[in-house]
Amino acid sequence: MKAEAGQLRGERGLRQWSFAWSKCQETENTFDRKMEAALRTRDSAHRRRSDSVVSTSSASSRKSGLWGILDASPPIPQRTPFLRRLLRSSSSFEDKLRHIVEEMVTTEREYVRSLRYIIHHYFPEMERADLPQDLRGKRSVIFGNLEKLLDFHSQFFLRELEACWKHPLRAPHCFLRHVRHQFGLYALYSKNKPKSDALLANHGHAFFRRKQLELGDKMDLSSYLLKPIQRMSKYALLLSDLTKEVGVAQEAELTALQDATNMVKFQLRHGNDLLAMDAIRECDVNLKEQGQLIRQDEFTVWSGRRKCQRHIFLFEDLLLFSKPKKMEGGLDVFIYKHSFKTADVGLTESSGDDGLRFEIWFRRRTAKNQTFVLQAASADSKHAWTADVARILWSQAARNKELRLKEMVSMGVGNKPFLDIQPSDAAISDRAVHYIMKPRGTTRFPWQQLAEIRTSDPFGSALSRRQNQGVHRCGDL
Repeated sequence: MKAEAGQLRGERGLRQWSFAWSKCQETENTFDRKMEAALRTRDSAHRRRSDSVVSTSSASSRKSGLWGILDASPPIPQRTPFLRRLLRSSSSFEDKLRHIVEEMVTTEREYVRSLRYIIHHYFPEMERADLPQDLRGKRSVIFGNLEKLLDFHSQFFLRELEACWKHPLRAPHCFLRHVRHQFGLYALYSKNKPKSDALLANHGHAFFRRKQLELGDKMDLSSYLLKPIQRMSKYALLLSDLTKEVGVAQEAELTALQDATNMVKFQLRHGNDLLAMDAIRECDVNLKEQGQLIRQDEFTVWSGRRKCQRHIFLFEDLLLFSKPKKMEGGLDVFIYKHSFKTADVGLTESSGDDGLRFEIWFRRRTAKNQTFVLQAASADSKHAWTADVARILWSQAARNKELRLKEMVSMGVGNKPFLDIQPSDAAISDRAVHYIMKPRGTTRFPWQQLAEIRTSDPFGSALSRRQNQGVHRCGDL
Protein backbone atom coordinates (compact mmCIF):
# COMPACT_ATOMS: atom_id res chain seq x y z
CA MET A 1 0.00 0.00 0.00
CA LYS A 2 2.86 2.39 0.80
CA ALA A 3 4.51 1.76 -2.58
CA GLU A 4 1.24 2.19 -4.45
CA ALA A 5 0.54 5.47 -2.62
CA GLY A 6 4.00 6.76 -3.58
CA GLN A 7 3.51 5.83 -7.24
CA LEU A 8 0.06 7.40 -7.47
CA ARG A 9 0.59 10.72 -5.65
CA GLY A 10 4.30 10.96 -4.87
CA GLU A 11 5.29 12.68 -1.64
CA ARG A 12 1.77 13.92 -0.96
CA GLY A 13 0.41 10.38 -1.23
CA LEU A 14 3.06 9.12 1.20
CA ARG A 15 2.15 11.80 3.74
CA GLN A 16 -1.55 10.93 3.49
CA TRP A 17 -0.77 7.23 3.83
CA SER A 18 1.50 7.91 6.84
CA PHE A 19 -1.22 9.94 8.55
CA ALA A 20 -3.88 7.27 7.92
CA TRP A 21 -1.59 4.50 9.12
CA SER A 22 -0.70 6.38 12.31
CA LYS A 23 -4.41 6.80 13.05
CA CYS A 24 -4.94 3.05 12.56
CA GLN A 25 -2.05 2.30 14.92
CA GLU A 26 -3.38 4.76 17.47
CA THR A 27 -6.84 3.15 17.35
CA GLU A 28 -5.37 -0.33 17.68
CA ASN A 29 -3.24 0.68 20.66
CA THR A 30 -6.30 2.22 22.32
CA PHE A 31 -8.25 -1.02 21.91
CA ASP A 32 -5.27 -3.02 23.22
CA ARG A 33 -5.06 -0.85 26.34
CA LYS A 34 -8.79 -1.23 27.00
CA MET A 35 -8.57 -5.00 26.57
CA GLU A 36 -5.59 -5.24 28.89
CA ALA A 37 -7.38 -3.13 31.52
CA ALA A 38 -10.41 -5.42 31.32
CA LEU A 39 -8.21 -8.50 31.70
CA ARG A 40 -6.48 -6.96 34.74
CA THR A 41 -9.82 -6.23 36.37
CA ARG A 42 -11.08 -9.76 35.78
CA ASP A 43 -7.87 -11.42 36.88
CA SER A 44 -7.36 -9.50 40.15
CA ALA A 45 -5.66 -12.45 41.81
CA HIS A 46 -2.66 -11.99 39.49
CA ARG A 47 -2.67 -8.18 39.41
CA ARG A 48 1.05 -7.72 40.04
CA ARG A 49 2.18 -10.14 37.39
CA SER A 50 -0.32 -8.65 34.90
CA ASP A 51 0.95 -5.11 35.60
CA SER A 52 4.56 -6.14 34.99
CA VAL A 53 3.68 -7.86 31.73
CA VAL A 54 1.61 -4.90 30.56
CA SER A 55 4.32 -2.37 31.40
CA THR A 56 6.94 -4.45 29.58
CA SER A 57 4.80 -4.82 26.45
CA SER A 58 3.86 -1.10 26.53
CA ALA A 59 7.52 -0.08 26.78
CA SER A 60 8.54 -2.32 23.92
CA SER A 61 5.66 -1.09 21.74
CA ARG A 62 6.66 2.56 22.35
CA LYS A 63 10.26 1.83 21.34
CA SER A 64 9.10 0.35 18.02
CA GLY A 65 8.24 3.16 15.60
CA LEU A 66 6.31 3.03 12.34
CA TRP A 67 9.35 3.48 10.06
CA GLY A 68 12.03 1.60 11.94
CA ILE A 69 13.29 0.20 15.26
CA LEU A 70 14.93 2.65 17.65
CA ASP A 71 16.61 -0.01 19.78
CA ALA A 72 19.30 -2.02 18.01
CA SER A 73 18.79 -5.05 20.26
CA PRO A 74 16.50 -7.80 18.91
CA PRO A 75 12.87 -7.48 20.07
CA ILE A 76 11.66 -9.78 22.80
CA PRO A 77 9.07 -12.27 21.47
CA GLN A 78 5.68 -11.54 22.99
CA ARG A 79 2.18 -12.95 22.70
CA THR A 80 -0.07 -11.39 20.04
CA PRO A 81 -2.84 -9.35 21.76
CA PHE A 82 -6.24 -11.00 21.79
CA LEU A 83 -7.94 -8.17 19.89
CA ARG A 84 -5.33 -8.26 17.14
CA ARG A 85 -5.88 -11.98 16.62
CA LEU A 86 -9.64 -11.44 16.64
CA LEU A 87 -9.46 -8.66 14.04
CA ARG A 88 -7.12 -10.72 11.89
CA SER A 89 -9.42 -13.77 11.91
CA SER A 90 -12.46 -11.59 11.23
CA SER A 91 -10.71 -9.96 8.27
CA SER A 92 -9.74 -13.37 6.87
CA PHE A 93 -13.35 -14.57 7.21
CA GLU A 94 -14.70 -11.52 5.34
CA ASP A 95 -12.07 -11.93 2.62
CA LYS A 96 -13.13 -15.53 1.99
CA LEU A 97 -16.80 -14.60 1.76
CA ARG A 98 -16.07 -11.71 -0.58
CA HIS A 99 -13.90 -13.91 -2.77
CA ILE A 100 -16.77 -16.41 -3.19
CA VAL A 101 -19.32 -13.68 -3.95
CA GLU A 102 -16.87 -12.03 -6.34
CA GLU A 103 -16.60 -15.32 -8.24
CA MET A 104 -20.40 -15.54 -8.26
CA VAL A 105 -20.68 -12.03 -9.75
CA THR A 106 -17.90 -12.57 -12.31
CA THR A 107 -19.39 -15.82 -13.60
CA GLU A 108 -22.87 -14.22 -13.57
CA ARG A 109 -21.66 -11.50 -15.94
CA GLU A 110 -20.17 -14.11 -18.24
CA TYR A 111 -23.40 -16.11 -18.12
CA VAL A 112 -25.48 -13.06 -19.13
CA ARG A 113 -23.07 -12.40 -22.01
CA SER A 114 -23.51 -16.01 -23.19
CA LEU A 115 -27.31 -15.73 -23.17
CA ARG A 116 -27.13 -12.49 -25.14
CA TYR A 117 -24.73 -14.12 -27.58
CA ILE A 118 -27.19 -16.93 -28.31
CA ILE A 119 -30.13 -14.58 -28.86
CA HIS A 120 -28.14 -12.09 -30.94
CA HIS A 121 -26.48 -14.59 -33.29
CA TYR A 122 -28.70 -17.69 -33.43
CA PHE A 123 -32.25 -16.36 -33.14
CA PRO A 124 -32.05 -14.58 -36.56
CA GLU A 125 -31.10 -17.92 -38.12
CA MET A 126 -34.66 -19.14 -37.47
CA GLU A 127 -35.94 -16.46 -39.92
CA ARG A 128 -33.79 -17.50 -42.86
CA ALA A 129 -35.45 -18.61 -46.07
CA ASP A 130 -33.30 -21.75 -46.31
CA LEU A 131 -34.29 -22.96 -42.80
CA PRO A 132 -34.99 -26.72 -42.96
CA GLN A 133 -38.68 -27.56 -43.02
CA ASP A 134 -38.44 -29.62 -39.82
CA LEU A 135 -37.12 -26.57 -37.92
CA ARG A 136 -39.75 -24.10 -39.06
CA GLY A 137 -41.86 -22.78 -36.19
CA LYS A 138 -39.72 -24.66 -33.67
CA ARG A 139 -37.82 -21.78 -32.08
CA SER A 140 -39.51 -22.30 -28.70
CA VAL A 141 -38.62 -26.00 -28.85
CA ILE A 142 -34.95 -25.40 -29.65
CA PHE A 143 -34.33 -22.46 -27.30
CA GLY A 144 -37.01 -23.01 -24.65
CA ASN A 145 -37.61 -19.98 -22.41
CA LEU A 146 -34.12 -18.55 -22.95
CA GLU A 147 -35.40 -15.00 -23.51
CA LYS A 148 -37.17 -14.97 -20.13
CA LEU A 149 -34.00 -16.23 -18.43
CA LEU A 150 -31.99 -13.41 -20.01
CA ASP A 151 -34.52 -10.78 -18.94
CA PHE A 152 -34.48 -12.03 -15.35
CA HIS A 153 -30.69 -12.23 -15.01
CA SER A 154 -29.78 -9.05 -16.89
CA GLN A 155 -32.44 -6.77 -15.41
CA PHE A 156 -32.66 -8.09 -11.83
CA PHE A 157 -30.43 -10.87 -10.57
CA LEU A 158 -27.05 -9.62 -11.80
CA ARG A 159 -27.61 -6.18 -10.26
CA GLU A 160 -28.70 -7.71 -6.96
CA LEU A 161 -25.59 -9.90 -6.80
CA GLU A 162 -23.33 -6.94 -7.61
CA ALA A 163 -24.86 -5.07 -4.67
CA CYS A 164 -23.82 -7.95 -2.36
CA TRP A 165 -20.08 -7.62 -2.91
CA LYS A 166 -19.55 -5.56 0.26
CA HIS A 167 -22.15 -7.61 2.15
CA PRO A 168 -21.58 -11.25 1.08
CA LEU A 169 -24.13 -12.75 3.47
CA ARG A 170 -26.93 -10.93 1.64
CA ALA A 171 -26.35 -13.15 -1.42
CA PRO A 172 -28.67 -16.02 -0.37
CA HIS A 173 -31.54 -13.55 0.02
CA CYS A 174 -31.19 -12.69 -3.68
CA PHE A 175 -32.04 -16.32 -4.44
CA LEU A 176 -34.88 -16.56 -1.93
CA ARG A 177 -36.43 -13.34 -3.21
CA HIS A 178 -37.13 -15.02 -6.58
CA VAL A 179 -37.76 -18.57 -5.41
CA ARG A 180 -41.34 -18.98 -6.65
CA HIS A 181 -41.37 -17.51 -10.14
CA GLN A 182 -38.08 -16.64 -11.81
CA PHE A 183 -36.06 -19.65 -10.65
CA GLY A 184 -39.00 -21.84 -11.58
CA LEU A 185 -38.06 -21.00 -15.19
CA TYR A 186 -35.12 -23.39 -14.86
CA ALA A 187 -37.33 -26.40 -14.18
CA LEU A 188 -39.31 -25.61 -17.34
CA TYR A 189 -36.08 -25.16 -19.30
CA SER A 190 -34.78 -28.54 -18.06
CA LYS A 191 -38.08 -30.18 -18.96
CA ASN A 192 -37.83 -28.89 -22.54
CA LYS A 193 -34.12 -29.74 -22.94
CA PRO A 194 -34.54 -33.36 -24.18
CA LYS A 195 -36.89 -32.19 -26.96
CA SER A 196 -34.40 -29.49 -27.94
CA ASP A 197 -31.50 -31.97 -28.00
CA ALA A 198 -33.46 -34.45 -30.12
CA LEU A 199 -34.49 -31.78 -32.65
CA LEU A 200 -30.94 -30.45 -32.99
CA ALA A 201 -29.48 -33.94 -33.32
CA ASN A 202 -31.92 -34.95 -36.06
CA HIS A 203 -32.20 -31.73 -38.09
CA GLY A 204 -30.26 -28.79 -36.67
CA HIS A 205 -26.57 -29.55 -36.21
CA ALA A 206 -25.61 -29.20 -39.88
CA PHE A 207 -27.66 -26.03 -40.32
CA PHE A 208 -26.32 -24.19 -37.24
CA ARG A 209 -22.78 -25.45 -37.92
CA ARG A 210 -22.48 -22.92 -40.75
CA LYS A 211 -23.20 -20.05 -38.36
CA GLN A 212 -20.65 -21.39 -35.88
CA LEU A 213 -17.95 -21.42 -38.59
CA GLU A 214 -18.97 -17.94 -39.70
CA LEU A 215 -18.51 -16.68 -36.11
CA GLY A 216 -15.24 -18.55 -35.70
CA ASP A 217 -16.52 -20.03 -32.45
CA LYS A 218 -15.11 -23.21 -30.93
CA MET A 219 -18.41 -23.95 -29.15
CA ASP A 220 -21.48 -25.16 -31.02
CA LEU A 221 -25.08 -24.21 -30.26
CA SER A 222 -25.70 -27.34 -28.15
CA SER A 223 -22.87 -26.33 -25.80
CA TYR A 224 -24.35 -22.87 -25.35
CA LEU A 225 -27.81 -24.30 -24.67
CA LEU A 226 -26.31 -26.37 -21.86
CA LYS A 227 -25.17 -23.24 -19.96
CA PRO A 228 -28.43 -22.67 -17.99
CA ILE A 229 -28.17 -26.20 -16.55
CA GLN A 230 -24.51 -25.67 -15.73
CA ARG A 231 -25.29 -22.31 -14.16
CA MET A 232 -27.68 -23.81 -11.63
CA SER A 233 -25.04 -26.39 -10.69
CA LYS A 234 -22.54 -23.54 -10.21
CA TYR A 235 -24.99 -21.71 -7.93
CA ALA A 236 -25.34 -24.82 -5.77
CA LEU A 237 -21.54 -25.16 -5.52
CA LEU A 238 -20.93 -21.50 -4.59
CA LEU A 239 -23.74 -21.45 -2.02
CA SER A 240 -22.31 -24.61 -0.45
CA ASP A 241 -18.90 -22.88 -0.23
CA LEU A 242 -20.51 -19.93 1.56
CA THR A 243 -22.28 -22.31 3.94
CA LYS A 244 -18.97 -23.95 4.88
CA GLU A 245 -17.47 -20.59 5.84
CA VAL A 246 -20.41 -19.43 7.98
CA GLY A 247 -20.28 -20.61 11.58
CA VAL A 248 -23.09 -22.29 13.49
CA ALA A 249 -23.34 -19.21 15.73
CA GLN A 250 -24.65 -17.18 12.77
CA GLU A 251 -27.94 -19.02 12.81
CA ALA A 252 -30.03 -16.68 10.66
CA GLU A 253 -27.41 -16.41 7.90
CA LEU A 254 -26.81 -20.17 7.97
CA THR A 255 -30.54 -20.88 7.64
CA ALA A 256 -30.84 -18.51 4.66
CA LEU A 257 -27.87 -20.16 2.94
CA GLN A 258 -29.28 -23.65 3.48
CA ASP A 259 -32.69 -22.59 2.18
CA ALA A 260 -31.15 -21.03 -0.93
CA THR A 261 -29.02 -24.14 -1.57
CA ASN A 262 -32.03 -26.44 -1.18
CA MET A 263 -34.05 -24.28 -3.56
CA VAL A 264 -31.37 -24.46 -6.26
CA LYS A 265 -31.00 -28.22 -5.87
CA PHE A 266 -34.78 -28.63 -6.03
CA GLN A 267 -34.95 -26.71 -9.33
CA LEU A 268 -32.11 -28.84 -10.71
CA ARG A 269 -34.03 -32.06 -10.21
CA HIS A 270 -37.53 -30.63 -10.71
CA GLY A 271 -37.14 -30.55 -14.49
CA ASN A 272 -36.56 -34.31 -14.48
CA ASP A 273 -39.52 -34.71 -12.13
CA LEU A 274 -41.79 -32.86 -14.58
CA LEU A 275 -40.53 -35.05 -17.43
CA ALA A 276 -41.29 -38.18 -15.43
CA MET A 277 -44.77 -36.87 -14.59
CA ASP A 278 -45.48 -36.45 -18.33
CA ALA A 279 -44.56 -40.13 -18.79
CA ILE A 280 -47.37 -41.41 -16.50
CA ARG A 281 -49.85 -43.48 -18.53
CA GLU A 282 -53.41 -44.77 -17.89
CA CYS A 283 -53.91 -42.36 -15.00
CA ASP A 284 -57.50 -41.44 -14.13
CA VAL A 285 -56.47 -38.67 -11.67
CA ASN A 286 -56.07 -35.02 -12.68
CA LEU A 287 -52.47 -34.50 -11.57
CA LYS A 288 -52.63 -30.74 -12.11
CA GLU A 289 -54.98 -30.50 -9.13
CA GLN A 290 -52.71 -32.36 -6.68
CA GLY A 291 -50.35 -29.53 -5.78
CA GLN A 292 -46.67 -29.31 -6.58
CA LEU A 293 -44.72 -32.46 -7.45
CA ILE A 294 -42.17 -32.77 -4.64
CA ARG A 295 -40.27 -35.98 -5.45
CA GLN A 296 -40.31 -39.05 -7.67
CA ASP A 297 -38.18 -42.15 -7.25
CA GLU A 298 -38.14 -45.93 -7.60
CA PHE A 299 -38.63 -48.20 -4.58
CA THR A 300 -38.86 -51.84 -3.67
CA VAL A 301 -42.32 -52.13 -2.08
CA TRP A 302 -43.77 -54.78 0.23
CA SER A 303 -47.50 -55.04 0.79
CA GLY A 304 -48.03 -57.99 3.10
CA ARG A 305 -46.02 -60.81 1.55
CA ARG A 306 -46.09 -59.32 -1.92
CA LYS A 307 -42.92 -57.65 -3.22
CA CYS A 308 -42.66 -55.47 -6.35
CA GLN A 309 -40.88 -52.52 -7.95
CA ARG A 310 -42.81 -49.28 -8.03
CA HIS A 311 -42.04 -45.76 -9.20
CA ILE A 312 -43.65 -43.42 -6.66
CA PHE A 313 -44.58 -39.77 -7.14
CA LEU A 314 -45.07 -37.52 -4.12
CA PHE A 315 -47.34 -34.51 -4.68
CA GLU A 316 -48.48 -32.08 -2.00
CA ASP A 317 -51.92 -33.74 -1.95
CA LEU A 318 -51.33 -37.17 -3.52
CA LEU A 319 -49.07 -40.21 -3.30
CA LEU A 320 -49.07 -42.07 -6.63
CA PHE A 321 -47.81 -45.61 -7.26
CA SER A 322 -46.82 -46.62 -10.81
CA LYS A 323 -45.09 -49.50 -12.56
CA PRO A 324 -42.00 -48.58 -14.64
CA LYS A 325 -41.98 -49.93 -18.19
CA LYS A 326 -39.34 -49.73 -20.90
CA MET A 327 -40.45 -48.54 -24.33
CA GLU A 328 -38.80 -48.61 -27.72
CA GLY A 329 -36.01 -46.09 -28.00
CA GLY A 330 -34.97 -46.56 -24.38
CA LEU A 331 -37.66 -44.24 -22.99
CA ASP A 332 -39.35 -45.02 -19.67
CA VAL A 333 -43.08 -44.73 -19.09
CA PHE A 334 -44.93 -45.31 -15.84
CA ILE A 335 -48.16 -47.29 -15.78
CA TYR A 336 -50.53 -45.95 -13.15
CA LYS A 337 -51.44 -48.51 -10.46
CA HIS A 338 -53.14 -46.64 -7.60
CA SER A 339 -52.92 -43.44 -5.56
CA PHE A 340 -53.80 -42.16 -2.10
CA LYS A 341 -54.55 -38.70 -0.75
CA THR A 342 -51.80 -37.53 1.59
CA ALA A 343 -54.58 -36.49 3.98
CA ASP A 344 -55.12 -40.24 4.56
CA VAL A 345 -51.42 -41.04 4.99
CA GLY A 346 -49.47 -41.99 8.09
CA LEU A 347 -45.68 -42.34 8.20
CA THR A 348 -43.30 -44.52 10.21
CA GLU A 349 -39.86 -43.10 9.54
CA SER A 350 -37.86 -46.26 10.20
CA SER A 351 -38.63 -49.93 9.62
CA GLY A 352 -36.24 -52.85 9.81
CA ASP A 353 -32.54 -52.80 10.62
CA ASP A 354 -30.94 -51.81 7.30
CA GLY A 355 -31.79 -48.08 7.64
CA LEU A 356 -33.29 -47.97 4.12
CA ARG A 357 -36.94 -48.78 4.86
CA PHE A 358 -39.91 -46.78 6.04
CA GLU A 359 -43.65 -47.40 6.24
CA ILE A 360 -46.57 -45.66 4.59
CA TRP A 361 -49.98 -46.59 5.97
CA PHE A 362 -53.49 -45.48 5.08
CA ARG A 363 -56.05 -45.04 7.83
CA ARG A 364 -59.14 -44.29 5.76
CA ARG A 365 -58.70 -46.49 2.72
CA THR A 366 -60.61 -49.57 3.87
CA ALA A 367 -61.87 -51.06 7.09
CA LYS A 368 -58.62 -52.99 7.23
CA ASN A 369 -55.52 -50.89 7.68
CA GLN A 370 -53.09 -51.03 4.72
CA THR A 371 -49.36 -50.74 5.23
CA PHE A 372 -46.68 -50.44 2.54
CA VAL A 373 -43.02 -50.91 3.39
CA LEU A 374 -40.79 -48.92 1.04
CA GLN A 375 -37.07 -49.60 0.61
CA ALA A 376 -35.04 -46.75 -0.88
CA ALA A 377 -31.87 -47.13 -2.94
CA SER A 378 -29.78 -45.14 -0.43
CA ALA A 379 -29.94 -43.71 3.07
CA ASP A 380 -29.92 -40.15 1.66
CA SER A 381 -32.94 -40.92 -0.53
CA LYS A 382 -34.81 -42.46 2.40
CA HIS A 383 -34.07 -39.48 4.65
CA ALA A 384 -35.17 -37.00 1.95
CA TRP A 385 -38.46 -38.83 1.37
CA THR A 386 -39.36 -39.21 5.04
CA ALA A 387 -38.48 -35.54 5.69
CA ASP A 388 -40.74 -34.37 2.84
CA VAL A 389 -43.65 -36.64 3.81
CA ALA A 390 -43.37 -35.55 7.46
CA ARG A 391 -43.32 -31.88 6.41
CA ILE A 392 -46.49 -32.37 4.33
CA LEU A 393 -48.27 -34.12 7.20
CA TRP A 394 -47.35 -31.44 9.72
CA SER A 395 -48.46 -28.64 7.41
CA GLN A 396 -51.78 -30.42 6.81
CA ALA A 397 -52.23 -30.94 10.54
CA ALA A 398 -51.64 -27.24 11.21
CA ARG A 399 -54.08 -26.33 8.44
CA ASN A 400 -56.70 -28.73 9.81
CA LYS A 401 -56.31 -27.29 13.30
CA GLU A 402 -56.89 -23.80 11.95
CA LEU A 403 -59.99 -24.96 10.06
CA ARG A 404 -61.37 -26.62 13.21
CA LEU A 405 -60.92 -23.40 15.16
CA LYS A 406 -62.78 -21.48 12.45
CA GLU A 407 -65.54 -24.09 12.56
CA MET A 408 -65.87 -23.72 16.30
CA VAL A 409 -66.03 -19.93 16.05
CA SER A 410 -68.71 -20.14 13.37
CA MET A 411 -70.69 -22.45 15.69
CA GLY A 412 -70.48 -19.87 18.49
CA VAL A 413 -67.93 -21.94 20.42
CA GLY A 414 -64.82 -20.29 21.84
CA ASN A 415 -62.16 -21.01 24.39
CA LYS A 416 -64.51 -19.97 27.25
CA PRO A 417 -68.00 -21.33 27.95
CA PHE A 418 -70.73 -18.87 26.98
CA LEU A 419 -72.82 -19.47 30.11
CA ASP A 420 -74.36 -16.02 29.94
CA ILE A 421 -76.05 -16.69 26.59
CA GLN A 422 -79.79 -17.00 26.90
CA PRO A 423 -81.99 -18.89 24.42
CA SER A 424 -83.66 -16.58 21.93
CA ASP A 425 -85.13 -16.52 18.45
CA ALA A 426 -81.90 -14.89 17.23
CA ALA A 427 -79.77 -17.82 18.42
CA ILE A 428 -78.16 -19.78 15.59
CA SER A 429 -78.80 -23.09 17.33
CA ASP A 430 -81.16 -23.26 20.35
CA ARG A 431 -80.16 -26.86 20.85
CA ALA A 432 -76.52 -25.88 21.29
CA VAL A 433 -77.45 -23.10 23.72
CA HIS A 434 -79.67 -25.39 25.81
CA TYR A 435 -76.88 -27.96 25.85
CA ILE A 436 -74.48 -25.42 27.28
CA MET A 437 -76.98 -24.18 29.84
CA LYS A 438 -78.02 -27.58 31.12
CA PRO A 439 -75.51 -29.26 33.49
CA ARG A 440 -75.28 -33.03 33.55
CA GLY A 441 -72.93 -34.04 36.32
CA THR A 442 -69.48 -33.34 34.87
CA THR A 443 -69.95 -30.55 32.36
CA ARG A 444 -69.00 -31.53 28.77
CA PHE A 445 -69.11 -28.75 26.27
CA PRO A 446 -69.72 -29.18 22.52
CA TRP A 447 -66.14 -28.38 21.58
CA GLN A 448 -64.97 -31.20 23.86
CA GLN A 449 -67.27 -33.60 22.11
CA LEU A 450 -66.11 -32.28 18.75
CA ALA A 451 -62.47 -32.81 19.72
CA GLU A 452 -63.24 -36.38 20.75
CA ILE A 453 -64.87 -37.06 17.39
CA ARG A 454 -62.00 -35.45 15.48
CA THR A 455 -59.28 -37.34 17.32
CA SER A 456 -60.96 -40.74 17.35
CA ASP A 457 -58.99 -43.37 15.45
CA PRO A 458 -60.54 -46.59 14.13
CA PHE A 459 -57.05 -48.07 14.02
CA GLY A 460 -55.93 -47.26 17.54
CA SER A 461 -54.20 -50.59 17.91
CA ALA A 462 -52.09 -49.89 14.85
CA LEU A 463 -51.14 -46.47 16.23
CA SER A 464 -50.14 -47.90 19.61
CA ARG A 465 -47.79 -50.30 17.86
CA ARG A 466 -46.18 -47.39 16.07
CA GLN A 467 -45.57 -45.10 19.02
CA ASN A 468 -41.91 -44.29 19.72
CA GLN A 469 -41.08 -45.30 16.11
CA GLY A 470 -41.13 -41.85 14.52
CA VAL A 471 -44.80 -42.01 13.55
CA HIS A 472 -46.56 -39.05 11.92
CA ARG A 473 -50.30 -38.88 11.41
CA CYS A 474 -52.10 -36.23 9.44
CA GLY A 475 -54.93 -34.27 10.98
CA ASP A 476 -53.95 -33.91 14.65
CA LEU A 477 -51.61 -31.56 16.45
